[in-house]
Amino acid sequence: MIAIILLMLLSFGFSNIYSQDFPVYPIPSYNITVDGYADFMNQISTPQQNNDKGIRRVIIHLKSAFEPSLPCQATVWVYSLDLTTVLGPYSLVCGDELPVQIDERDWGVFVETEDKVIVDVWIEG
Repeated sequence: MIAIILLMLLSFGFSNIYSQDFPVYPIPSYNITVDGYADFMNQISTPQQNNDKGIRRVIIHLKSAFEPSLPCQATVWVYSLDLTTVLGPYSLVCGDELPVQIDERDWGVFVETEDKVIVDVWIEG
């Protein structure tokens, strides 16, 4: 029951966020300036390609858009594009790299920040 309530709250939260206007980038993306919200999506074009992927990792790297020494942070969610799985929220500080294990499905990464940051997102494996 708690899992159902949590999933409903996450779905409601994402639907509120998705009603706002924010940029969507492909995975991989590098040196993307984020000031507020950004979404990154990985879509495999054919199911056959999808079946060969197996276990992979999505990597999110964060750094300040200003001086490298300035502190900054972001909240990150990793989600399957069919919205059956949401991982996070993860708190990420500038200079850190967050690896998250994912499966063969298509995945997205949602980033929320109050700071102006530079984000890299890619998939390994």
